[in-house]
Amino acid sequence: MIQIKMYPAKNGDCFLISAGDKVKKHILIDCGYVETYEKFLKKDLFEIAQRKEKINLMVVTHIDADHISGAIKFIDDNNRQRFIDIDEVWFNAYRHLQIPRKNDVELQDSETAILEREIALGKSFFKRVNEVGVAKNEISAKQGSTLGALLLQGNYNWNSMFASEAVMTKGTQIIDIAGFKINIISPNEDKLKKLREQWIKELRKKKWNFNINDNELFDDAFEFMQLMLEDELIIKNSEISKKNQEEPIEIIEEYIDEVYPSDESVNNGSSIAMLIEFNERKLLLLGDAHPDIIYNKLMEIGEVSFDLVKVAHHGSFKNTTNELAGILKSTKYLFSTNGAKHHHPDAHTIIKLLAANSEYEKQLYFNYKTEISSIFVNSGLQEKYNYELVEGNGEEPLVIELLEE
Repeated sequence: MIQIKMYPAKNGDCFLISAGDKVKKHILIDCGYVETYEKFLKKDLFEIAQRKEKINLMVVTHIDADHISGAIKFIDDNNRQRFIDIDEVWFNAYRHLQIPRKNDVELQDSETAILEREIALGKSFFKRVNEVGVAKNEISAKQGSTLGALLLQGNYNWNSMFASEAVMTKGTQIIDIAGFKINIISPNEDKLKKLREQWIKELRKKKWNFNINDNELFDDAFEFMQLMLEDELIIKNSEISKKNQEEPIEIIEEYIDEVYPSDESVNNGSSIAMLIEFNERKLLLLGDAHPDIIYNKLMEIGEVSFDLVKVAHHGSFKNTTNELAGILKSTKYLFSTNGAKHHHPDAHTIIKLLAANSEYEKQLYFNYKTEISSIFVNSGLQEKYNYELVEGNGEEPLVIELLEE
């Protein structure tokens, strides 16, 4: 049996995939906010360790507070007192972007002060978006407070399956970890190049003219700056989703074939998305990835039928195009969000997936009851589009089980 736990992570992501018989294998994908880790995930990690099991793979899909915050707290705790083993970590940070560096030039005191100030702003932002846990037990001082720094301190196998370079899609490469066969769907080199260019653009916008070198301050500054930049973009664009949320289902049905603008967030474009196969079962975990790379990669590898799909970017209409909805054939679709902050999922995304796959019996899983999920608790719609709906209560993980073939 394969078990997928979708944790209550507010507007974020946190998934634990467990498979196997006597000794189970585990993949942890994102950790939501600090509260997600403290209230839900931490207990399960201790139980895994008590059974003499471990996390075979931990994936942090990209730098965004609703995916990375709990991971920072988890790794900080695990560094202080190692309570669980982690075989491999996948996470793309500053050091994986191939940013040109001048290693023969040291930072001046004034330049060091600028970076430290940026890191201090980042720490303040981190504490503001994570109301539980951090204030009681702050994570380090100026350095060592980011996920990248903590992974280095803990000496984890970090992107080792990629020769310590960036995790990205490379042809039809399939990676085997503890019996899980993993095909990377996103990002590709172009998406990571855009992330690198955004970082350099931000430096220039701040009129920072000093040379980039291997000083670890750059690792922390990069991670915090990306967190704050992404939050600004989300706030700017959130009203679009709110508008769609307020429309009645009769109007939404008319938009099944409507074309919408795609996600332009550079951070989301860098998100790690994966096709995971275990004993013939296929799980598509899409993070916040862009729809173009997902569609192109799935067509390249010839995979359009899945046992489970975690819908991209919490069901945002910008991340599921008509083309993509048409090939995501599955019996189970997962939507991870409480809808409170960014008004996800969009009803337009759900109706597109339902209409494109109306002949299949399927289940829609929501880890929270939201205004949007309540729209689809409708016997007429359920009969028309051939689906059942499962809603979590937001107080415990939603558990989905797949029998192995």
